Amino acid sequence: MSTIIPLPGLLGAHPLAALASFGLLQTVSAWDPSARLSFALQDEWQAQLHSDVFADADALIAKLAEWQASDALNGWFNWADDVRVPPDDYRAALTTALAADDLPKAAWLRALAALGAVDKQKGLVKPTAFYMVSGQQSLLGGLREIFGHVRAEPVSLFTEALIGPWRYATRLHSLGWDPNAERLHALRSRAPTSEKPSCVAAAVLLAAMALPLYPPASDAGRARTTGFIYDGDNYFRWPIVTAPVQIDELRSLLQAGGWRVGERWRRGIAAVYRSRRSEFGQGYAVFRAAQLERPSANTPR
Repeated sequence: MSTIIPLPGLLGAHPLAALASFGLLQTVSAWDPSARLSFALQDEWQAQLHSDVFADADALIAKLAEWQASDALNGWFNWADDVRVPPDDYRAALTTALAADDLPKAAWLRALAALGAVDKQKGLVKPTAFYMVSGQQSLLGGLREIFGHVRAEPVSLFTEALIGPWRYATRLHSLGWDPNAERLHALRSRAPTSEKPSCVAAAVLLAAMALPLYPPASDAGRARTTGFIYDGDNYFRWPIVTAPVQIDELRSLLQAGGWRVGERWRRGIAAVYRSRRSEFGQGYAVFRAAQLERPSANTPR
């Protein structure tokens, strides 16, 4: 009989938490192929995992801690200094993963950049829209730090991410995926550059595991990432499912997009949220607080 494990730390109306819930299902499905994800409306939409393998949240967190201690993610974050590499280097990394029959790693690598989309100035591959850092920061560098931190304290950090509350005690960057971590100068007594960033490390790591669900592609040389709306302002968009879905169903749902208003109930979609990908500086971006998408003439169908 399937067990329903409430995950009150993963709120569906928050972009990082939603991504982390999708990444959790992606990860857990390797151990429990029957695992399913849904959201239940409490005070807010809360994720819940349906599992035939895990009896409760403690068992789930123990398995996640074991996963972090294993070599499952070896090479995922250190195959290059940065995602922006020459196309030949990117193809070589993909070829190596496929030759080793490491399909999870190959799928994750494939989600990092749009094959065929190349920066004309530097000749480097164009990364996924989830690449939201710049300057001295990089996506792979940030994930290496996150992974190392979570590996050192897996039980407490996965408990924070899945059960809550989110304490933001980890002094690392959230990679632009968490609106709550943005340090706005106008709302602070000192310049944000004088403060260290903070994040919910395990949530960021699980969100990174969701990237294969959002493959990018080249559109006439421009990188376009699944799950984003490109209409002047770029929005990340995701559904709230109340009917439990397995990973293949979730992948199909996310990549099909659209979610016609009149058909949502058939797919178990109770709500759709969007978060603006706000760009600033030179290459930096951050997700803004999510908005409930209300059907209108402009709603993607």
